[in-house]
Amino acid sequence: MDQKLNITLIVPVYNVRRYLEQCVRSILEQSYSVFEVLLVDDGSTDGSGELCDRLSSENDCVRTVHKENAGLGFARNTGLDNLSPESTHVMFVDSDDWLESDMVETLARAIEDTGADCVLGGFTKRDDKGSPQFEFKLEDAVWEGDELAKRFIPRVCGSSPEMSDSIPMSVCSSIFATRNINEHILRFPSEREVISEDFVFKYKYLRTSNKVVTTSNVGYSYRTNLSSLTTSYRPDRFDASLYFYDYALRLVADSPSESECVLRLKKTLFINMKMCISQEVPRVSGKSRRDACRAIHNMAGDERLMKVINDYPCERLRFKQKVFVQLLRHQAANVLYMAAVKGVI
Repeated sequence: MDQKLNITLIVPVYNVRRYLEQCVRSILEQSYSVFEVLLVDDGSTDGSGELCDRLSSENDCVRTVHKENAGLGFARNTGLDNLSPESTHVMFVDSDDWLESDMVETLARAIEDTGADCVLGGFTKRDDKGSPQFEFKLEDAVWEGDELAKRFIPRVCGSSPEMSDSIPMSVCSSIFATRNINEHILRFPSEREVISEDFVFKYKYLRTSNKVVTTSNVGYSYRTNLSSLTTSYRPDRFDASLYFYDYALRLVADSPSESECVLRLKKTLFINMKMCISQEVPRVSGKSRRDACRAIHNMAGDERLMKVINDYPCERLRFKQKVFVQLLRHQAANVLYMAAVKGVI
């Protein structure tokens, strides 16, 4: 593929005035010029919407769409609904994140060189000062045929029992072809319904693809949100995790790699259980130790979770993961509580 890509970067915006200019500036300063930046103001109340308008007036390739608040997934859908006809490819960038200057070029060249339907990169988690905390790097590879269908796509569902070989569910740090999106009418569900709306879009998109490229580039800078899951309590997180598991099972049903996808989704459920238990500690939930232990005991004893545990090859897990699942199996609420308090689960 010799033709330059017309890439639209869709940036949902909700109350991020503090970070928005850095995000947009990092896009405009890319070594590979982007076709358009589409800012979707999702009913911001902190002046972010007005900042979007100013950025649009100052930059010819920046456009703003305003909408009523409905969440991240639907904001991205609004972006997809407002793509220019000339747009050939799409990237999604969260408005409190930013891109290293060569990130778009690295991903775009991978598509130009291979003619792939999409390219997936890694990311770097950074704190508010920009200091790196964690780097997630993928291998440089081209995936097609059975390798794509049976080895690669299942990794989006989670890791295998023995390894940490998952592909991030996030749609960020990727380039998608508008052709595939439009032909298959791909859109995001609401994160208020499905806790990983990115997974739904990404999995469906990959199923439409004939060739996918992964790159070791980690130029997507993901800002760690200190007021996120670790410090804010979501009472329905356990039910939401089980709902997502059931939703994902229906999504992968009858796929060429259904059994492998299901196996990996079970491990993802265990990881989500760690989040559910971690948020029960008093500094997050505001509960007493007694009430927190009761909540953990009820979650661990849930029949749906027990069925997943009993059907899972726990003997293949690594030691620490195996211990966690066994604690769930035996409903060891006090031990799980203390592990959550000490931050070791």
